[in-house]
Amino acid sequence: MKKIIKSSMVALLLIVGAAEALAVENVAVTVNGTPILKKRVEREVRALIPQASYHATVSDEKMKELEKKAIDNLINKELLLGYAKNQGITVSPKELLEAEESVVRGLSGRKNFERALAQAGITLSEFRNELNGEESVRKLYEKKIKLTFSDNDLKEYYEKNRYKFKEPEKIDVQMIYTRNDPEIKDGRKIARKRIDEAMAKIKGGDDFSKVATKYSNDMTRIKGGNLGMIHKGRIENSEAEKVAFSLKKGETSRIVETDIGCFIFHLNDRKEAMQLPFERVKENLRGELTTNREKEKMEELLESLKKQAKIKK
Repeated sequence: MKKIIKSSMVALLLIVGAAEALAVENVAVTVNGTPILKKRVEREVRALIPQASYHATVSDEKMKELEKKAIDNLINKELLLGYAKNQGITVSPKELLEAEESVVRGLSGRKNFERALAQAGITLSEFRNELNGEESVRKLYEKKIKLTFSDNDLKEYYEKNRYKFKEPEKIDVQMIYTRNDPEIKDGRKIARKRIDEAMAKIKGGDDFSKVATKYSNDMTRIKGGNLGMIHKGRIENSEAEKVAFSLKKGETSRIVETDIGCFIFHLNDRKEAMQLPFERVKENLRGELTTNREKEKMEELLESLKKQAKIKK
């Protein structure tokens, strides 16, 4: 949800070769009596288009999606700006100047900054007005939304949700797979004949890796059929996966015949499921909780503001 407070104005100025803005400044939507002009919506749309594909053709359907998202973003920003004002949150002239200078530095100097403004069709006054709004919302986020979790907070969450922090069982396994090609006549019989030949070679004492390289239709044949250390879900067929995970270390499976083809597995090693220690997951947990909880707080605030707002599209 931090994207709501990201400056679309600043993002727009970083787009090289932006198209000229719309000249007609009709109102696209009003929020609590404050008009949001179509010109501003157009700028927001351009900021949403990835720089790499800016000059690529954008379909009419995609453009409608971008316009809707742009209007939603601007409504949210206007609601948050109004709330910030009601909370007495303001931006001092010094803070605004520092924010502007940060943008100028990001564009490698005042001349490039002024050129970017001209290309985007934005006056310096318009830029400063919108930047003031962006900074107000940023300060609101810092004051009302931003959260900090102590190590004790994280430890408490970890203890209550230990099941979320388990590393699943893994196996180091090799596989020979002969594909049942549905486009070939007798594809199933061909796959079975090929896997039977592979199994005969293995039973005859041939190295599993060499047999896999010769007989397997899977890309892993170039590595002797080695899938590496995998957890459940990596093997496409559930029946075959069940057999693979049931093997003992050093054991080779029976032939597993399925609708998609035939399998043989050889288990090299097994790593049992384990509880991840708190210290190992602490920082990832901090980031995940912060992101999720801040997003929830922002969504709750916006929902509340929208219920009280007068929005006219």
